[in-house]
This record gives sequence, structure tokens and C-alpha cells, in this order.
Amino acid sequence: TFSAVPVPPIAQPREKPPRQDRTTTMQAALQSQTEWNRACIFDQSGQVLASSGQIAPNDIKVFTTAFNDKDTTFGQGLNVNGQNYEVHRFYEEEGLIYGRTHSVDPNDGEGIAMHRVKKSSNGQVVYGVVTYRFPILSAKAVPDLQAFMAQHVAST
Repeated sequence: TFSAVPVPPIAQPREKPPRQDRTTTMQAALQSQTEWNRACIFDQSGQVLASSGQIAPNDIKVFTTAFNDKDTTFGQGLNVNGQNYEVHRFYEEEGLIYGRTHSVDPNDGEGIAMHRVKKSSNGQVVYGVVTYRFPILSAKAVPDLQAFMAQHVAST
């Protein structure tokens, strides 16, 4: 008689977790960022997808238009909860804007970085905004924000 050796089932590709699970994962990852004072991930309508720290809803709504006009954004800066951040860099193609509060002592200043990405699944525009205090500088905060957005937003 012939005895057949059982064949293991073919591994199926893993499906992306449901949206709620991805949002929960993004929220947990955002809250684990210890170098950011505030962070907010939101879509083009201003709907918050994940956040840590407080950013006023009106500020978030204005952020959705920050890439519309470079001169306006440079001139007005970005505002978070009544605090104005001067914009020092604006990179349309890379989807990056960043700057700092104006302070005589650099140790007292606070930086801001904003990154715009498109989700690979549907092309939806999503933004991330973070603020950070000295000793964290834009040279650290901006690449960290880009990496976060690539991992938790653009690849979804």
C-alpha cells in the first residue's frame, strides 16, 4: 500500500489589518515617540487619525492649506495653540515644511515640522505635524517624521 505524506497548505499572503487596527497601531507608535512634544496625523479634511499632545482643531484645518501658497506660509508661519512658528524651509516636491518659534535663547525655542504624503492604497493626502524642543533639532525631527509617515501612513 502507498501512504501519502501530508502536504502543508500553501502560505497565503497576509492581508493588511482592518483600518481600525492600523489606526490603533499608528496611535500607539505616535505615543511612543518621546522626542516630540506634540504630534498629529490628519487627512486633507482635517480629520485627526492619530495624535499625542493638544493641537487646536482650527490650527489643524489651517495646516491642510499650508502647501497651497509658499509665500503665504512663509509670511504667516504656522500656528499651534496661539504660538507662532516662523517657517524656515518649504519643500513642495518633498512635502516638507519646517521652522521654529522666535526666541532669543535657542534653548527656549520650539521647532515644528510638517510632512505631506499620499497613501499607497488610495492616493489620499495625509499630513503629519510634530513639535519638538531643544536639544532635538530639525536635523533629527524631520527625518524621524518622514520615516514615521512612510511606515504608518504612505504604505497603507
